[in-house]
Amino acid sequence: MRQLCLLLIILTLFNTESAHGQTNESGAPASASVLDPLADLGERILDHLTFTTPKGIWAIYPAGGYSSRTGLEFGLMPVYSWDSKKGHLAQREVNTLTTSLQFSTKGMVEIRSELEWYISPQWQFSGRVEALRINDRYWDRWSLDKAAQPIDFRADRYGLKAEALRHLGHQIHAGVGTEIWHYQFSKQDEELSFDQLPGSTGGWLAGAGPVLMLDKRDHVLYPHAGSYFKASWTHFQHQLLGAYAYNNYLLDFRHFISVGQPVLAFQALWEYSDGDTPFFTMPQLGGKDRLRGIGHSKRVVDQSIWLLRSEFRTHLWWRFGAVLFTEVGQAGDRTALTWKDLVSSNGLGLRFRLLPNDPLNIRIDAAWSSEGHRGLFISLKEAF
Repeated sequence: MRQLCLLLIILTLFNTESAHGQTNESGAPASASVLDPLADLGERILDHLTFTTPKGIWAIYPAGGYSSRTGLEFGLMPVYSWDSKKGHLAQREVNTLTTSLQFSTKGMVEIRSELEWYISPQWQFSGRVEALRINDRYWDRWSLDKAAQPIDFRADRYGLKAEALRHLGHQIHAGVGTEIWHYQFSKQDEELSFDQLPGSTGGWLAGAGPVLMLDKRDHVLYPHAGSYFKASWTHFQHQLLGAYAYNNYLLDFRHFISVGQPVLAFQALWEYSDGDTPFFTMPQLGGKDRLRGIGHSKRVVDQSIWLLRSEFRTHLWWRFGAVLFTEVGQAGDRTALTWKDLVSSNGLGLRFRLLPNDPLNIRIDAAWSSEGHRGLFISLKEAF
């Protein structure tokens, strides 16, 4: 923790010096003699990967990533973005379509497409279509056996997740979310323990439910101020496609404070699943979007999880930024606060803005947890 505080002070001083040293005696940027030629070279390289059209911007980048679950990822990632231009919220909205084809050193193959579409001032739509093959691991529910040995298996998944929301006024949105997935598993080394996991036979998973959202952020991709709250209930059922019956509940609150150029970001999140929850959809405490000190997203899972975290975000130079973060959470068979079962995570990250005018970032995060786990992630968009 002391190392994080020291890094926070250094970044603050760096940012302060940058703010006070924007111009030299001639009125030109103070960094022009050293850093601007590098930035100009970088922009020229990125210009060859970026294509502007009358309606939006295409960018085609090599895709990459890393996690202890997937190993080193590589592939291709086209990104298309276009402005909303429809109403008073257009300044903070960016429509994006991101598609990726990726492979990894641990045998992962993934095709994924994600859409964030602000159709009109009244309607917005988000969706994800995905096909994934991965060599995966599962330990056990955290409340049952924290020292469980991992079970290795191969998983194939394809399907979609989508939300359609209507603006009710005062930046309150309500609508419906749905998920339809198909899972297929194969054991490795004929492990009998895999057959005992709830949901080990795979099959279809289908659910839908209401979503309520309050979004007062000043920007949807990289907020500097404002608050965000989302509540959802997804009911999975046996009828039609579904092979499992359970409920998933989610509460997600975020708040952002601008302190000059840097931003302080906070999040509180709670997730709970009941009923016939299969092992592969248990709420996860770790991973790239939760406690990043838990490198494998299935290492700490249970019926209920909650987390609290904060980030210090600042711009460094050109398209680069940095973050420092601290996080704490708990997983169990029910929501509780038990000091001895708290898991903390601390780390730092680097950001690189992909698009010339919109803050769509690639992030690299490294973190360490109180359980002795470590996480290193390379992915797209902020953790929250």
